[in-house]
Amino acid sequence: MSSRKELKELRAVNRRRQNYIVVGIIALSAFLFTGAIILPSLLKKNIAIIERPQADYTSMGDKNAKVKVEEFSDFQCPHCGQFALTTESAYVEKYVETGKVYFTFVPFSFMGEASVKSAEAAYCAADQGKFWEYRDQIFGSQLSGDRSSLNRSGFISFAQTVKLEMGSFEECIDNGIHNDKVMNDIAYAQSKGVNATPYFIVNGALVDSSQLEAAIETALQAN
Repeated sequence: MSSRKELKELRAVNRRRQNYIVVGIIALSAFLFTGAIILPSLLKKNIAIIERPQADYTSMGDKNAKVKVEEFSDFQCPHCGQFALTTESAYVEKYVETGKVYFTFVPFSFMGEASVKSAEAAYCAADQGKFWEYRDQIFGSQLSGDRSSLNRSGFISFAQTVKLEMGSFEECIDNGIHNDKVMNDIAYAQSKGVNATPYFIVNGALVDSSQLEAAIETALQAN
């Protein structure tokens, strides 16, 4: 009788555990589902327009800085968007604002036509002195999961957000004014051995994002 009672109690405990697990799974699923809806919405609504020090077309910082950094990035690359909107600001504050680094963004548009068109649109914004602001809008949309905005209507919406002169912007994107520049960027990246994004060249040395800070520090010490 004792063993039957123990077995019965054990089964009851197991049932309670299973119930707790089911409830936990349901709660976790609800949390993830809610986050999947809310987070993209928040990202869309909170893409801050950040001032870049000595911004010049697709570069920023002191042209005479001892260290030159080139970033190779694709507008459809999630890691590139994360670096641009969450990590880059620390490098700007530590190295660019202090005059130690001259930083240039190079679109490496290897992930398809949407990447190419995004880079063209960003160059059109650069013609009006708004490259960095426009770039952040593209990456913010991409991180929100809204890749459907990487088309003409999305590009126009981004342009309106950063207050571009719309007539010249639309003419620029509609006529592919910067297509040759984007193709040249791709060829340049490949000639330097870049085969992924985001990747960086620090005073001639090719590094990935995990090596960037160490490479900058090494370059600063060497100069």
